[in-house]
Amino acid sequence: RKAQLQSSAYSSWVKARENDDFASFAPSLQQCFDLAKEIAALQRTDENISLYSQMLDEFEMGMAASRIDELFGQVQEALVPLLGKVKSSPHKPDLSPLFPNAECGQETAEEGKGGFPINAQKELSRTLVTSLGYDPCHGRIDTSVHPFTMSFSPMDVRITSRFTTSEWLQGLMGTIHEGGHAM
Repeated sequence: RKAQLQSSAYSSWVKARENDDFASFAPSLQQCFDLAKEIAALQRTDENISLYSQMLDEFEMGMAASRIDELFGQVQEALVPLLGKVKSSPHKPDLSPLFPNAECGQETAEEGKGGFPINAQKELSRTLVTSLGYDPCHGRIDTSVHPFTMSFSPMDVRITSRFTTSEWLQGLMGTIHEGGHAM
């Protein structure tokens, strides 16, 4: 049941993303959440443990939801004032490298006509993630609809990212993020 739902939800998500129509994916996402809760409830051996803590244990063994709340509270306490200072600062960064067609009155490059060739983005991403420690001799870097990391063994760890000609940051950051998982 879980595998069937994952497969159909993924197909629904790909279609919704292509059509920029999240509402069409929402029912599938809700079914995924409901099934995850059902599985966590069945796995839970102590009724005093929250379902979230039970689900979290699959990815961060021994980490309670209360500890996650504490950690994010600390991050929020530090970041919110910092972001406020940055946003209200009179010193604004030069964003022109992010928008190659800004001088033509366009805020962003038109899809398919942008200034960020996909092959150049892939090469930059590969160079950076390799310089950070990812070993391409023991894996590969591919393109997918959504970035992810998959490990078949310590000698075969694959990462994916996505790229678009209209901007470069998403592909680069996705590759670095997934490279971090892979290492």
